[in-house]
Amino acid sequence: MVVWNIMATCGRHRSLERGVRIFLEQDYEGERYLLIHNNSEVSLELDKSITNKNIYLWNNHIDTSTGKPYTNLGAIYTDSLKMVPNNEECIINYNDDDDLFLPNHTSEGIKGYLKAKEMGMEAYKPLFSYYRHQGGIIETNNTLEPSMFVSSVWINKYGFRPTTGDQHLEWVEPLVYGNKIFVDPTGKKSLIYNWGDDYPAYKTSGDGRNPENFNNYRKNSLDHGDGIVTPCPKENYYKLIKDIWNVQ
Repeated sequence: MVVWNIMATCGRHRSLERGVRIFLEQDYEGERYLLIHNNSEVSLELDKSITNKNIYLWNNHIDTSTGKPYTNLGAIYTDSLKMVPNNEECIINYNDDDDLFLPNHTSEGIKGYLKAKEMGMEAYKPLFSYYRHQGGIIETNNTLEPSMFVSSVWINKYGFRPTTGDQHLEWVEPLVYGNKIFVDPTGKKSLIYNWGDDYPAYKTSGDGRNPENFNNYRKNSLDHGDGIVTPCPKENYYKLIKDIWNVQ
């Protein structure tokens, strides 16, 4: 079962490097890849230590359908999916650069996805995930697209909204209303929806109706680091998820 994790990123260098570490620490033993779509005007490159780790970096800030700079996240995700080789034959999981994922995120997601396929469905998510805020970490229940594992065929069929904040709902709503997603109340929680980070990150989902949402996202995403994507130290990642991981 081939899994592609897609990470759209712009001006969140420290979050991106942590996200790469999260990908490297996943315990899934099947075939998996990470596509980083750096949609900033500032180009990045991969550190030599990860050039053979199934990680692909695409520097592109131009909407391939208009030939002009991106104006919404939906267009970015549309282009990201185009860059996945053989994307008609894989499982997609969106690894937002500012969220956290436990090391069993992919393996548990694929277990759930296989159960979903047995039931004639196209996607899986656990009913509950974690929510990290400034006061701690609690359980939450919401759409939470990064908790979903979905057929690339499905996403290609429905696509994305040309919006910023609710761009995924174009393919999510048909799953929900068509009873094509297995939402497992016993599924292991592996996503940590991260609103209590030490790294500043403008949350587009927190201001979805603002017509300036995308521009504000750009204006507040200025951490370009040293231009080289180097995974953060293992200990930094495990320190963040230690208590949760120990009770899984």
